[in-house]
Amino acid sequence: MRNTRSALMSLLVGTAFFASLPASAQDADAALQALDAALPGELLHNPFDLEWEAKGNDIRTKVVDAEALTSGKAISARIKKKQQRAWDSSLGVEIANPVSKGEEIQVFFWARTKKAAAGKDTANVGMFVGRNEEPYDYILSEDILPETEWKLMNVTGVADADYPAGSLKVEYQLGRAAQIVEFGPVYVSTLGPKDSS
Repeated sequence: MRNTRSALMSLLVGTAFFASLPASAQDADAALQALDAALPGELLHNPFDLEWEAKGNDIRTKVVDAEALTSGKAISARIKKKQQRAWDSSLGVEIANPVSKGEEIQVFFWARTKKAAAGKDTANVGMFVGRNEEPYDYILSEDILPETEWKLMNVTGVADADYPAGSLKVEYQLGRAAQIVEFGPVYVSTLGPKDSS
């Protein structure tokens, strides 16, 4: 690992990179370059992008203020009722860059439960990085239970196939319960070929 989790957490909450969403394209480019240079590996997408795709008739999303995050903004996703399948209500963002077989992918993302289902303490979300189309394969998949306070979560996986540019996405599957979940920036990086030694 090129950096420790605690060091990365300090980096991602630090205000040196962005105190709010960049105000202009030039500011965004500069902030993105600084972030890419500081994170281990190479970013595969733009974490400042809040243009996430919501799927499902029951999901409602909006950009909300998030003072606890240095980005200043988050995406709130509301599911009114439990769906038949978890992926019937989802929130996702495309990963622009290609990934080659054997690359180790690392994802850091912010999440919290705004409102859990009746009788529950946390939301219940399925998260993956993969293809949401044939053959529906993925690099990593994780069940997450966000707490009521913002928390930086971390998952890693190794690609077992080549993925062309634009074929991958980060997706949060939210249909497991009636719930409101908020998501801050997500950082997807490749750490290069996984060291098999």
